[in-house]
Amino acid sequence: KMKKIFAIVLSAIMLLSLVACGGSSSTPVSSSPAASVPQEAPSSAAPVEAKKKIGMCAMSLAFDFQIQMSDGIERAAQENGYEYMVYDYNGDAEQMLSGLETLAASDVGAMYGLFMAPESATSFMKSHPEIGVLTQGEIVDGAQACTENDYIALANQFVESLDRYVTEKGIAKGDIAALWLETCENEDSDYYDAKEDIKAVIEQWCEGKDFNFVSEFYPKDDEEAANMTAQILNATPDVKFFFCFNNGYAIAAANEIGAAVSDASDYFVFSSEGDPESFRLIDSGTSAYRACAYMDIEASGYEVGKQLINWVENGKLENVVVSKDLVDSSNVKDYLG
Repeated sequence: KMKKIFAIVLSAIMLLSLVACGGSSSTPVSSSPAASVPQEAPSSAAPVEAKKKIGMCAMSLAFDFQIQMSDGIERAAQENGYEYMVYDYNGDAEQMLSGLETLAASDVGAMYGLFMAPESATSFMKSHPEIGVLTQGEIVDGAQACTENDYIALANQFVESLDRYVTEKGIAKGDIAALWLETCENEDSDYYDAKEDIKAVIEQWCEGKDFNFVSEFYPKDDEEAANMTAQILNATPDVKFFFCFNNGYAIAAANEIGAAVSDASDYFVFSSEGDPESFRLIDSGTSAYRACAYMDIEASGYEVGKQLINWVENGKLENVVVSKDLVDSSNVKDYLG
């Protein structure tokens, strides 16, 4: 009887040993597809999210300023391993809202925006607080930061350069016109406020002089800027001085003046931006393009891009300060390539 009991106990021990050996032998097989499922369980509890993109909602990439800003943001994205996406709504307020939704649906975590309809943009931003937004110029309600532009300083650069030019040339009178961006007409836009600030400085400079600010136009592109310049020259021949709120407008206006008059020495075109073509025309001495307020736009875009990445990585956005240098005949050679 004892032998029988001993045999049963021995059999049980052997069975337990086999079970134990079978359990331990399954561990190295974790590399097989079937055994890999338990290893993914921790990641399903705390998934590793795909890196958010950074983006730009552009009013129109037909403008050199916006192209260069986009280039700078894209450079920051590439250098830091981010995917970059830009949506061009081509100056259409309805398309702007569609563009914002497209960027959000495309997993953009932070964006730079130029909004011609700020109220619609505000509605979007308040419904997507997780997306960081840095706006052009004054901060728009719902955004976290903006580029800081001193439009009073810009206007003073215009009147400073104009005053220097008319003094050197002995010009005692003449009228001033402005070519603004289309969005400057929208009273809800920060560009409208910028326009009013610039006009106030120009009108103050005109006080007590035989110079007057007489007309303003809102071309949609460079071609229309040229056509409007032609209209101004025909309808108001006393207009000799142009403030252009876009570099392309200034080049178009100067070229139109050059084609319309035999001697452009009494004309003065100023732009709120500058590029190598601006410098070439200013340096020529024959173009009506006399001065510009220059900043390294691509470098500013790069700083914007770094702030967008800062939001994605740290949840913070800081303003990007923009500074501009007055470039005219006195210093343009310092900027020529």
